[in-house]
Amino acid sequence: MRLRLILCGAVLALVAPVVAGQGPAAADAERMGKKVQAILERGLAPAPAAKPLTTSFSEQELNAYLKVNASEELPAGVTHAQITLLDAGKVDTRALVDMDALRTAEKRGWLDPLAYVTGMLEVRTVGTFKGANGKGVFTFESATVDGVPVPRALMQELVAFYTRTPETPKGILLDQPFDLPSRIREVQLRRGAATVIQ
Repeated sequence: MRLRLILCGAVLALVAPVVAGQGPAAADAERMGKKVQAILERGLAPAPAAKPLTTSFSEQELNAYLKVNASEELPAGVTHAQITLLDAGKVDTRALVDMDALRTAEKRGWLDPLAYVTGMLEVRTVGTFKGANGKGVFTFESATVDGVPVPRALMQELVAFYTRTPETPKGILLDQPFDLPSRIREVQLRRGAATVIQ
């Protein structure tokens, strides 16, 4: 299972451009890769751990991992993802997103604003993520596409499109609980860091 499913609620579509000239630290990406592998292996174990196991990582490790492993971890059409973890579970995500893929995925009328949005554009989403009792929920606060504020309905369509999987064919729904994968019981977010409890 991909990292984007593990952190989907917190990351939610993984939207954001990387600051020019800011390269990932190889050591951070490698450390995060080992942590992701441990989370996935625990999720595949025949039985859940009797005692909760925790995996903590920094925002820096996560962003380095996403940059190095973008082709495997980000959905096709999403690039240059960057996640900022703030206080009280608030998450600010940014990425360049292929709006053409979303626009052409279905027939659109002339009143549909997505009929006119084209190219790779910066998408930013701000919200609060909570993960407890095996469920995650992302509470939407605001979003912009290429710096222009967009309504929740448009953001929901974008998030649903880019988070669809065989297990979640409708994608992730904003403000609605979803099952955390890999036997994750809880996700604790704080400024600059996160802890996954399995």
